[in-house]
Amino acid sequence: MLPINKKNNVIGKNKMSKRKKKVLLIVGLIVLLVVVGFCYTLARGSKIFQANIGGGSPFFGGKTDLKGEGDDRINILAMGMGGANHPGGQLTDSMMVISINPKDKSLAMLSIPRDLYVPIADHKVSSKINEVYNLGEREKKGNGPALVKKTVGNILDLPIHYYVTVDFKAFEKAINILGGLDLYVDRAISDPLYPADDMVHYSPFYIKAGQQHLDGATALKYSRSRETSSDFDRAARQQKVLKAAKEKALKLGFLANPKKVIDLSATVSDNVRTDLSPGEVKTLLGIVKDIPGDKIISKVLADGNGGALVSDSSTGTYYLKPKDGTFDEIKQIAHEIFTDPNLAEESAKIEVLNGSNQSGLAAKLAVSLRSYGYQVINVDSTDEQYKKTLIYDHSKGAKKTTLQFLKTRLQSDVIEKAAAADAQPSPDITIIIGDDYKGFTNKTN
Repeated sequence: MLPINKKNNVIGKNKMSKRKKKVLLIVGLIVLLVVVGFCYTLARGSKIFQANIGGGSPFFGGKTDLKGEGDDRINILAMGMGGANHPGGQLTDSMMVISINPKDKSLAMLSIPRDLYVPIADHKVSSKINEVYNLGEREKKGNGPALVKKTVGNILDLPIHYYVTVDFKAFEKAINILGGLDLYVDRAISDPLYPADDMVHYSPFYIKAGQQHLDGATALKYSRSRETSSDFDRAARQQKVLKAAKEKALKLGFLANPKKVIDLSATVSDNVRTDLSPGEVKTLLGIVKDIPGDKIISKVLADGNGGALVSDSSTGTYYLKPKDGTFDEIKQIAHEIFTDPNLAEESAKIEVLNGSNQSGLAAKLAVSLRSYGYQVINVDSTDEQYKKTLIYDHSKGAKKTTLQFLKTRLQSDVIEKAAAADAQPSPDITIIIGDDYKGFTNKTN
């Protein structure tokens, strides 16, 4: 302690003042660097963020109008494409729906093959799904994302809240910033026909089976190669690469490293677009980083045994089409892996009765309901015929989300009514299908 006298007290104060100023200066410089870095990141990444057309996930906005869906998942359409200066740069080379359940911290991925023949939303024509983005852009600049979101939403019977497009350059450079990926290659690939950047010549690609370290260029080729395997194998590899990238980013503490974040933002600002807002991206990253590997589901729409698709070259062009002639099975696959958290939480027990003049409708509706995770406890027909579809609520409103969901889907009134005293097990809800029944597809898409 300094002696208590005026002179020493002044000297002490001066020393403390200088020391304090020095500390404050250092802190100020650190804060300035963080602020500058953050502003630089946003400035460089500002082109990444686009306006959202069609609406975001209710999860980010709280319990708003859910349009009868009870949907609290976050559904993102991820698309890979060649990008500027690449032949066919606006054709989507790969397409995947990534759906996140923020309630139970799980994630599901569904890859859609580029050759799938689909009806284009708001158009009276069909085409390969990889052409939809390009069609939207040709009609109106900036319309590509909205058109492909709506088209994919229709064939999967799901709301697609957001999109992300990543071109080849962004993918390659992002993997390099992570220091490459370590993953196990299940099967060796020998692809002498892998296209060069000019899409005229070849850039042969070979990789051995076993544990491998992939730099950006190799990871891109591993994700894109399909000439000597298949589009379905390629989709599965893309999902594996995404998982590996997530694990590597977490292992490196990537988000806690400002320099790496700034480097990545500067690298991809010209090569990535999304209609997620910066705030939504931050929230989303906070959710994804806590999702364990065993709570990630991967699925690829495929042909062959057990697949929902079949190949068709009858017109001279190779297409993939739904095996059943409709998209019903594909919709069921989507709902089985993208389980709605609100509907699952209510776990309503449902009875389905056919009161229409068309046989088999109750069994068909029961299949759709089970794909959502519902307990369908009884399927039967009524003794009398009903002109209008009815929903009887035996739960006294306890299954609120489910009732709203069914009301919207079936376009029917909900009537509160006690269940039959002898019903075992007793249903929470009874659906009676009438002659006006028009299927279970979302009428709001």
